[in-house]
Amino acid sequence: MPENETVRLPGAPAEDASGPALLRLARSSRAAGRRALQRLSVGQQAEACRELRPEVRSEFLMLCDYPEQVVPLLPEAEVAISIRASGMSEAAWLLEIASPEQRVACTDVDCWDGWTLDRGRVVEWVDALIEAGRPTLLKALREWDPELWLLALGGMADVAVVGKEEDPPDGWMTQDGVVYWGAHSDEDFARVREIAQASFAEDTARYWQLVYGLLFEQPPELEEYALKWHTARMGDLGFPDLEQAMEIYRPLSAESAPLLDVPEEDEEAAVVPAAPLPRQLGGTLLAEALEGLRGDRAAEVLGYVLGVANCVAVADGLRLSESESIPAATEKAVRGIDLGLRELAAARAMPVQDVLDRTRPADLFRIGVTLDDTLRRPPASERGEDAEAGVDESDES
Repeated sequence: MPENETVRLPGAPAEDASGPALLRLARSSRAAGRRALQRLSVGQQAEACRELRPEVRSEFLMLCDYPEQVVPLLPEAEVAISIRASGMSEAAWLLEIASPEQRVACTDVDCWDGWTLDRGRVVEWVDALIEAGRPTLLKALREWDPELWLLALGGMADVAVVGKEEDPPDGWMTQDGVVYWGAHSDEDFARVREIAQASFAEDTARYWQLVYGLLFEQPPELEEYALKWHTARMGDLGFPDLEQAMEIYRPLSAESAPLLDVPEEDEEAAVVPAAPLPRQLGGTLLAEALEGLRGDRAAEVLGYVLGVANCVAVADGLRLSESESIPAATEKAVRGIDLGLRELAAARAMPVQDVLDRTRPADLFRIGVTLDDTLRRPPASERGEDAEAGVDESDES
């Protein structure tokens, strides 16, 4: 099955035009592709865009008459994933038309490696914001956490207050004749000058907040607060912190799995869900079990399955902005849940849909991990972590 296709449950309505089909049409005839897109609503265009591989989404968006209306409808993290997949050369124009939440998510999903901020990646996004133009840069100056800006600027320049009777340091820049900025390199000089000029001219309060922060705030405290805000937002996106995510790897036997109480439903509610399923579910026992649930319950359980995948992505130290990270985590989650589902169905002598209806997908995955060593969390060396990452490997049995 092609990588960019989705799996649909039997009975789900087929769409008139999928993202891959529209892009193929546009590649053969750009005019025909644009006409086909014009027949879709903005929401349908956004859905078609999501069906594409991340590295070709920018090509699709450039076919849309109003990409500035389509991009904000994409999930927050998808903008960063699409930019990273197609290259940072696509970042400027997409950041310009992205929503505030999407611009913030770019750093949240791309610039953190566990509990550590990757300042080099932050600088890449700063460069993209500057390329996008001053209005976009000013928006991000207000949207990004002040701590993130201070950590980024602290790696680019030093700040000093120079009195009237003092000579300013050679090569340092100033906006007001009092505060001077000393960049660490020619590239940093250009970045700092644009940030200082834009904020001083258009957002004086933010300018002085940055100045005072660089003068008086300590980097360890800035990093602590930046991590705190980052963790909270990632939780809103469905990604737990590392300690919570690690719970997914606690061993669990089939005999010990809790049995949930699920209320009886009317026969009329037993309908097949119409929503598309991730391609990783194709041909799995999990897909068969989901098909046997009523529509609302199937959608609810599918959400829990995707939550397991998010836990796997965080626990395994995957870079969330990489296009293959979430698909890989989803594939692993489905494989573990499938194994746990099969084991528990045999142990309880129950149909698989009943087992899925009455067992948390996280518990099914934990049973699968207990049975199959290949599903366990990779060692720190493979995750790019060191012994000081803050996770006790001895707890992983």
